[in-house]
Amino acid sequence: MKNITLTRPIFLIGIFYGLFLISCQKQSKSEDETTVGDYKVPKTIPLQFTDPEPFEWENLTNDSLTTPLSYDLNVDDLPSKSFELNTFKPLKSPMKEYDLDWDSFPTENITFDSVSFTITKSTIKKPIITKMKPPGNMAGTNVNLLQLSSNEGLPSNDITSFLETEDGSIWIGSSSFSSLTLYDGENAFIYDYNTVYKMELDKQGKLWLVRPADRIINVLDFDNNIEYTITRTENFTPFDVLCDHTGTMYIASLNEGFYTIDPELKSLQKVSNVNSNKPWRLFEDSNNNLWLGYTNHLRILDKDRKELKTLSRIADIEINSIVWDVTEDQKGNIWLNYPYSSATSNITIPRVLRLSLKDNTAKVLDQENGYSIVGTEMEEDNDGNFWILGVNEAFILSNNLEKHKTIALNSALQGSLKIPRPLKRNDGSLWIATTDNGVLITTNYTLQTEYFDDTRGLINEEIWEIEEDSNGDIWLGTASGINIINLNENTIKALGFDQLHSNTNTINFIKEITPNIYFINTREGFSILDRQKNKLTSYANSTDVYGAGIAIIDEHTFAIYTRMGLYVYNIENNNFKKAVSKNNPDFLIAGSGSIMVYDKEILWTPTTNGLAKVDLKTNIVSYLREEQGLSNNNVSTAKISNERELWLTTENGVNILNLEQNTLTSIKKENGLYPTDFYDLTEKGGMMYAASGNGLVAMEKATAKTTDKGFYNFNDGLGFKSNDYLQDSPKFLKNGQFWSGVTNTSNEWKLLVLNTEPQKDSTTGTVKINNIFVMDENPWLNINIGKDSTKEQTSTNASTNKIRWDSVKPPYNIPEGLILPYDQNSISFSYGSDAIFNRDKLNYRFILDGEDEDWTYAANATKTKNYYNLKPGNYTFKVAVRNSIGNWSNPDSLSFKINPPWWQTWWAYLIFCLIAASILRAYIVFRARKLTKENRILEERVSHRTVQLKNKIDELKSTQSKLIQSEKMASLGELTAGIAHEIQNPLNFVNNFSEVNKELLEEMEVEIENGNYDEVKALAKDVSDNEDKIIFHGKRADGIVKGMLQHSRSSTGQKEMTDINTLSDEYLRLAYHGLRAKDKTFNATLNTDFDDSIGKLNIVAQDMGRVILNLITNAFYVVKKKKEENPKGYEPTVSVTTEKKGTMVFIKVSDNGNGVPKEVLDKIFQPFFTTKPSGEGTGLGLSLSYDIVKVHGGELTVDTKQGEGTTFTIALPIK
Repeated sequence: MKNITLTRPIFLIGIFYGLFLISCQKQSKSEDETTVGDYKVPKTIPLQFTDPEPFEWENLTNDSLTTPLSYDLNVDDLPSKSFELNTFKPLKSPMKEYDLDWDSFPTENITFDSVSFTITKSTIKKPIITKMKPPGNMAGTNVNLLQLSSNEGLPSNDITSFLETEDGSIWIGSSSFSSLTLYDGENAFIYDYNTVYKMELDKQGKLWLVRPADRIINVLDFDNNIEYTITRTENFTPFDVLCDHTGTMYIASLNEGFYTIDPELKSLQKVSNVNSNKPWRLFEDSNNNLWLGYTNHLRILDKDRKELKTLSRIADIEINSIVWDVTEDQKGNIWLNYPYSSATSNITIPRVLRLSLKDNTAKVLDQENGYSIVGTEMEEDNDGNFWILGVNEAFILSNNLEKHKTIALNSALQGSLKIPRPLKRNDGSLWIATTDNGVLITTNYTLQTEYFDDTRGLINEEIWEIEEDSNGDIWLGTASGINIINLNENTIKALGFDQLHSNTNTINFIKEITPNIYFINTREGFSILDRQKNKLTSYANSTDVYGAGIAIIDEHTFAIYTRMGLYVYNIENNNFKKAVSKNNPDFLIAGSGSIMVYDKEILWTPTTNGLAKVDLKTNIVSYLREEQGLSNNNVSTAKISNERELWLTTENGVNILNLEQNTLTSIKKENGLYPTDFYDLTEKGGMMYAASGNGLVAMEKATAKTTDKGFYNFNDGLGFKSNDYLQDSPKFLKNGQFWSGVTNTSNEWKLLVLNTEPQKDSTTGTVKINNIFVMDENPWLNINIGKDSTKEQTSTNASTNKIRWDSVKPPYNIPEGLILPYDQNSISFSYGSDAIFNRDKLNYRFILDGEDEDWTYAANATKTKNYYNLKPGNYTFKVAVRNSIGNWSNPDSLSFKINPPWWQTWWAYLIFCLIAASILRAYIVFRARKLTKENRILEERVSHRTVQLKNKIDELKSTQSKLIQSEKMASLGELTAGIAHEIQNPLNFVNNFSEVNKELLEEMEVEIENGNYDEVKALAKDVSDNEDKIIFHGKRADGIVKGMLQHSRSSTGQKEMTDINTLSDEYLRLAYHGLRAKDKTFNATLNTDFDDSIGKLNIVAQDMGRVILNLITNAFYVVKKKKEENPKGYEPTVSVTTEKKGTMVFIKVSDNGNGVPKEVLDKIFQPFFTTKPSGEGTGLGLSLSYDIVKVHGGELTVDTKQGEGTTFTIALPIK
């Protein structure tokens, strides 16, 4: 049998140690459980205003007003200029379609022969890491474009190639030295591989770099940190490389031909039986056909890689020159960019072919359709529009092939045989390579936005008002007058100084009051233009009524809100009045700009001290201020939405007043609103747009008051060139376009035209951990990446510090399987996101599982705090990014372990346990021997004490028996007089009837002698009746004696059916007569109330009789004692009642004595406790009674009231 004396403690200690280590690791919240960094839901509170205050109207005299002056002005006769939006326009003619006889093209078998080549191996060059700035705005264009150039951190602006990795990073090739860049949105990793014309990833993840200038191909195996260099001959000029669906690599060498090479780089093969010189472009379509573009023809290698088809002619188009690009659209059509040179001139004529292999048709796009640029590269965007890049512009063909537009890119897109294809990223953006401006990045708004200035027909670029009238004309209020634009006729007109008859031409308000009647406000007053009557009437030119805000009450009455106060002008009677307050000389003074709104006799007026609710009907005003819940007192705009809610903009957020439900909702920075200072509101469908000095914020009206996702901002992060929206200019036109005057920090003023309602960007950026610092150092900075990096652990400071890892992951040199010693336990992390758009809206949060209980909100910081003195254990660092639409990304994570010091390792604890167990074992043996000796001594003492205790116990039992018998005899003694009284009655009957019988017998003898037998019989019957009575009373006396004998004897415990009512009544009377025999002066009232329905109970009558007798005797004792105290009017009363309730019988013995004192109430059922004087009681009566009732399955309880009496209740079960 195995000795488990030691193994059990060791096993238990091991379990304890494991649980201890687990308990030391803090439980952390998951990304789904945490709310750290989440936006708060806006608060909604009851709407309350200040107490109403009266105001008055002060009529200004006509002397202070100028007489309205009218001038002739025919707007329709004004000269016009051409004004045209660069929107999609129909092609001049539909694209021509031709039949495509695919099977008629010549086909030949292809043979590959192995050729010699050279491969050299080296270590991948280490990158230089630089921090990149966010993409900037591309200058010199009229559309939204972002730019990534040397200004943002790229090594060169001459871009040669692109490649997107699975994790969203971008490889960017350029022509300068050390110019291969891996861009992750945060950093640039610049490798020393210059002039990379093409890049490709093979199925194993190796990166292939085509470098024709050096006549080599580099293959970078990052997993193993190996660089392979492929060379062949001096004529080897690779221009393209492609990995097909099988993983086979294909190479196009311009001067040598067409090659294939296996991914393991073991065999290079060249097409040998077909003239394949001058290949330079490769493309694999969705049917796995391989398209080979040559400088003088186009060929297609079938999916089995056996037959080569030559496209020599399509309809009347001969394919005998260079095909610049081959690509495929979402529908499976093949596009060929094939410009050709005229036979009679050196002019290159643009042309693009679209081939449908499914329908066997070909469509042609050329100059007849309006295609006018010489395009080279092509790409389809997410909307199906086809981009064709020219020299410095882009031609965009709509997805239905019926419309087009051209946008200038202000960049050179072509170089000598250096025409990189644009990159379509997973986020939908197009990355366009230039030779002078780096990378151009399109957004969702590149094709939708357009900017105008005075070079494109505007009278002035500073636009403060936009109004679309009932004729469809668009009126622009500028700093130099008015422009009127007719989009149907593509014309623009101007109203300047002379036509407006004003010394200043700044127009801040234009409103069509009724069809063809316009209200025009300038800095010197306002005018009414009647377009039907060709009349311009100027009003109040001599007063300072330059309106900070204008509201039209009706077609004749206008509220004008100025820095001098609030005015109302009726042009019909030339009545001008000002709102004044007796208590406030600065009543309703406007700020720099305030947009009022008039609604149902209420003029909602923004002020610098809250929102004023001006009731024009009752002439009272009340305010909504910060004290009532407004987000900020400086209010700039009030607007009634289509849902009849009042929206307000302030310097600190947007407020929504529901006037029907009387609620106020404030939306601020904590709710995801940024910026928070707004100047205007404009509405479109279910959206409200808040205009600020830093973008246009979209707010969905249905969810604005309940969302926790924040709000989307359209600003420079999406390529918008100017983000300061001029107050009162943002407007949506009837055609759905958005127009606004804008400016930027360089004071460049523009008219922004957005051809569609702004839509939120749907892309979600990812987050990556890009560095880990141990003791404020990066031990992996100079370590080679890949699996073999573990070999360098002995040659770096990591060896000194005993840091271990499995591998180092490129490009950040992040260690995998990291294990740190206990004294290298201070750690921090850095991270970043690959999101391109709205990078200023990115926010991060992170957590270190095992240390942090909850996440930490880092805002836009890209480095964590330092985690000092981490305990040994397993840790996982997680970081997530929130994008501009308010969604948190999936977290990136890094796991590592900190080893404990040797004295805290499991084997150290095992040794400690073994030592402790050995010591414990020795101590146990020593103690066992000592205890054995002491046990012998103790056993002797115990035996002696046992004998003594047994004797004492026997004495106690004898004493207890005597006490119990004494208690019984005491109760019997109490009954002696009562028993004598009870026996006396039947004895008297016996004596009396005996004497009567003697007399009757004597009389019978006389009658017998007389022979009177009838009388003898009658006397005999009387004697017999008397004998029956004698027998009855004799038995009665016998029963009393037997009962008393039974009471005095020990109980047998035998239960029998007993009449509980008779038992109770008998003992009540015995006890009473017994007490009366002792004290003739004692009298008491006896009350009985017996429930006849009880019947007989199965009880030990002798024992239960003792209980009842004891309770009754105690009751008589206490009433007697109280009577002896001579209280006035006191009558001793003892009551015995029985009652049946359900399955229980209740026997109650009540008295009206002094009750049981509270301090002894809990002790009265304890043995030997008594309240009687010494010598009058043993203290066993109630204790024995309690035990007897318990044995019967019942309960004995007491209810007492001090000075009023006590009731003892016996509860017995019926069965």
